[in-house]
Amino acid sequence: MEIPTSRRAWVLESGDIDNLRLESFAVSPPGDAEVLVSVRAVGLNMADVFSVLGLYGATPKGVFTPGLEFSGDVIQAGPGSKFKVGDRVMGCSRFGSYTTHITAPANLLRSIPEEWSYAEGAACLVQGLTMMYALRSLANIQRGHLVLVHSLAGGCGQFAAKICK
Repeated sequence: MEIPTSRRAWVLESGDIDNLRLESFAVSPPGDAEVLVSVRAVGLNMADVFSVLGLYGATPKGVFTPGLEFSGDVIQAGPGSKFKVGDRVMGCSRFGSYTTHITAPANLLRSIPEEWSYAEGAACLVQGLTMMYALRSLANIQRGHLVLVHSLAGGCGQFAAKICK
């Protein structure tokens, strides 16, 4: 598989979606325990929308690439990575997922279940991890607890219902 020397990424300075533009950048080869992923799908969450509009406190200052989650194929693995070329993976990033290729720490990636699409892999991590943290770590829900899930229509609500079951 040919390793690209450049990648395309959506960038903007937050505050107005009209600032969004597609630019080219050099590809960063993977270092120790990192992989280079050819991105096939990305998630779009409220945090992504809020960061683009400048309403999310964690948004990077200046020009940045939005996107907190992605899925794709490993096209290069650095030494110490548990993944190999051709593995289907999904992962989280601290922004930067709206790109054609991303270099990511292997410990922030998971294999996409065989029966899942790339879209399903890219759409589950932020909401799933948010609800696992909220319900298990913070709320410490236990069997027999009664939990009211407000707004079941969104991704977090759907994950909350599944976790509670």
